[in-house]
Parts: sequence; C-alpha cells; structure tokens
Amino acid sequence: MIRFLPNANSRVRRGVIAMFVALCLVAIVGVTAISVDGGMLYMQQRRAQASADAAAMAGACDLFQNYPSNNGTDPAGSAQQAALNVAKGNGYSNGGASSVITVNIPPKSGPYTGLNGYVELLLKYNMPRGFSGVFGSGPLPINVRAVARGAWVSPNAGVLILNYTGKATLNAQGNGAFTETGGPVIVNSNNSSAVLTTGNGAMYAPEFDITGGTQVSNSATFVTTPTPGQVFLGTHPTPDPLAYLPPPDAPRNGTMTTVSLSGGNTQYTLTPGTYTNLPTFTSGDVVILQQASAGNGGVFYINGGGFKSTGATITMDPTTSGGVMIYNEPAGTADSQKIQITGNSGGTVVLSPLTSGPYTGMTLWQDRTSPVNALVEGNGNFSILGTVYMAGALLNINGNGTTTSGFTDAAGNFVPAGSSPVIGSQYVSQDLSLGGNGNIHIAYNGPKQARTRIITLVE
Repeated sequence: MIRFLPNANSRVRRGVIAMFVALCLVAIVGVTAISVDGGMLYMQQRRAQASADAAAMAGACDLFQNYPSNNGTDPAGSAQQAALNVAKGNGYSNGGASSVITVNIPPKSGPYTGLNGYVELLLKYNMPRGFSGVFGSGPLPINVRAVARGAWVSPNAGVLILNYTGKATLNAQGNGAFTETGGPVIVNSNNSSAVLTTGNGAMYAPEFDITGGTQVSNSATFVTTPTPGQVFLGTHPTPDPLAYLPPPDAPRNGTMTTVSLSGGNTQYTLTPGTYTNLPTFTSGDVVILQQASAGNGGVFYINGGGFKSTGATITMDPTTSGGVMIYNEPAGTADSQKIQITGNSGGTVVLSPLTSGPYTGMTLWQDRTSPVNALVEGNGNFSILGTVYMAGALLNINGNGTTTSGFTDAAGNFVPAGSSPVIGSQYVSQDLSLGGNGNIHIAYNGPKQARTRIITLVE
C-alpha cells in the first residue's frame, strides 16, 4: 500500500490563504464602511442642509413680519426662536451631544456680516459611526450653514413701465423737462418705438433701461446724471415688484363733513374709509383728508365714481398722522371712474404716503385689472410724494407752471417759489404719458416708496 505523507509546502499555502482572507476582510469592511457610512454621511449632510435652510427661512419670515417696527433687527429674539423651533422640529436641537445650533442675527460671517434683515444659521451634527468604527472612534461631524433674508425694501426703479410689447409705452409730448432724481427709468416694452418723444423737453434720470428702442423727435434728449451716457437698450424686462401686494379690503364707510365757503365753494373733511360717487372737487374748494391715525389704516377706498379734483386745494389734516392712500376700484371703464388730481395756480396740493403697515409708501393705487386712465397734473403749490401704482392703466402726468409761492411740501420741507411741482416719488404703470409745458419732477426716495417683499435664501 502506498501512503502519502503531508507536504510542508501545503502547510505554507494554508497559512498564506488565511492571511489573504484576513486582508481581504479588511478591504471588504473598508469598502462597506465607505459605501454604508459614506452614503449615510451624504444623506445626513443633505438632511442637515435642508433643515438649516428651512430654519433660516423661518427666522427670515419673522424678520419680514416685524420689519416695519424692527427694521430687520430681532430685539425680542422671536426670529432666533423661530429658527430654533424649525430646527428642533427636524430633529436638531441644542442641549445634547448630537447637534449644536447657532443663530446669528445679523450674520457674523460671509458677505452679509453685520447687515440687518439677514439670518445666519450654523448647524453641527455628530453622526454615529457604523462600519467605519474599525478605523476610528468618535462621531463623524457634519457642519452646514444657511443665510436667509427677510426685508421690505424699495424697488430700485424711479419709473417702471410694465407694458411688454406696446408702442410709445413711454410717450413724452410736453415741452418742459421731466426729471427723475434718485432712481432709474425702466421701460419693459420690446417695441422698436417703446419710447416716443414728440415734444421738446429733455428727460433727466440717473439711468434709462429700455428693452426695445426709442424714437426721438425735435430737440428732445435723454440726459443721465451724475454719470453721462447711461442709456441702455436691449435690457431684460423687470417684473412688477409690487405684484405680491394684496389689494386692501374695503373698510367701513368713511364720513364726509362739509362747510360752506365764500364764493359758493365748499370745504370737505374726509375720514379714511369707503366712498362711492364722491363729488368732483373744483377750484376754490378745500379738501382735507384725515390721516392713518384717524382709523381704517389711512385708506380712502373709492368704490366707484373715481376721485376727481379739478383745481381744488387738497391737504392732509395736521391733527392726525401716518399719511394717506387713495385706492381706486372703478365701477366700469368710463372716464368718470378715474383718479384725476389737477393743481391750480392759486391752490395747494400736499399728499404724503402711508408710513406704516403693508402699504407703506403708497399714495395712489388703482385696481390692477382696471384699464381706466389716471391723470395727475401739477400746478401751483403742488407736492405729492409716494408711489403712484397703475399696473393695468395709462398714467398721464402733466407739468404746468411752477410753484407760485413758497410752501411746505409733503415731506415737511420748504419749497421756494419758482420750483417745479413734485409729482410722486415713484411710478409703476402699464404705460406713461408725459405732457404739459411745465417741468415735471419725480423725487425717488427709498422711505417714501412702496416696498417689495424679500424672503429668500441668499447663501
């Protein structure tokens, strides 16, 4: 019988295989750790970032809600708490070893450092190890950051003409100068004659941004100041920055008291509220509008019949405060339904916008869906500040004459005789027509304009 004895080489091979299997197990565990723990790390990173974004937005919403009173600061800590609450609702909270939340209002790092209206949220999450525990101890740290903004800001537009396709959407027919100080003039129409000038007056503004083209006749010119040559064609249209604003609800009826004046004229004193079929105020009449502190948010809601003044003196009641807003909801498309405010060489028109609430900066507003034209014609002692908003209609602005005597304007400043009438701080309209033989001055000023809503992530 033949017997086979064990071979020394076979014993060596068995040892090599055992070592090879051990090494392969380490590699397999490593690949598994990368696959499983790496996948979990990526998933938790995305989850943490989404939670940080949502928490920062919650803080920004609180800043936005309280912006009129706090101007983007968080004195009571409500924005910080809102951010912490959302983070906690998503499973991240302070007080434990797994996560740490830091809310900075204003931010302490990045391009928005120290700026009001911004929320910076830092989230650190310690993810427990799985298979990667063979390579080390301790959790895997995840650090994410989010910055959000919540603010009310004035749109950077002194004049914005919304019509996207029309011809002569900005139509300048007058012989006086149109001066826009502080904000650009933006014309959205892509028509080759989006801007048409047939008068002899110059148009002054810091900048003109026109999607289409211009047709300039006679001696009319575009003048940009302080930097010459800032007339840009082919620019991208600008959407309506006030489209988010809900129209006001019709308040309870206002009251109008009358006092007879000499010459058959009348003094009218109106409280804020809803009105239908107001009389036409004529030269020699005096119209006193009580301001927001008198009630109904300072809103004069014209529910049919329009608001028409052909030379009356219109002022705000000095015993009240907070400004006024005239909102026009035409009952049809007839000319009788329009807003018309015409100055008189011997009269005074002084109106200033609301100073608080969602309609801050608004003075004249017509229902967005109404095509009824509006007319504002400066003459005499004339000062209207605030936004004139006619998103669906043609806005006619005429300048005739100059200030006939020194007077105090809507901003409380003394205006000397011979000055141009100030007709609004901002125009947002479907179309705009400029006419008359006098100069037109629109004074863009951030605090005196309507404000657009900004609630967004910025980092």
